[in-house]
Amino acid sequence: MQILTLDKSQMRPAHGGTILAQGGFGGEEIAAPFGTAWGYLQPGMRQEPESVVHSKLYFIVEGEAEMTIEDEIATLQQGDLLHIPAHSMHSIKNPGPGDLITFAIWWNPVEGTS
Repeated sequence: MQILTLDKSQMRPAHGGTILAQGGFGGEEIAAPFGTAWGYLQPGMRQEPESVVHSKLYFIVEGEAEMTIEDEIATLQQGDLLHIPAHSMHSIKNPGPGDLITFAIWWNPVEGTS
């Protein structure tokens, strides 16, 4: 049995130092076709915009987020789950006042889907 626990003290800079992250399970580690990680954004932090070949699911564990995907902006709250299609320019921001904790899952989409 393998167990990982969210631990803010284990968070390290990610996405060019614009957020903090803690790796989860994925890849060769558990022979899975996906990766996972927790993200931690303190009030005012914003992940640098990116577009990647992976599709992603973002789950809001704690706090409130402002998510931008291409030209759309949405406010997400604890318990929300969001899909980010592959190759979509996206960014997440913590508008505050509390901490934002996310859990992300990413994978290579099936041919012809995103």
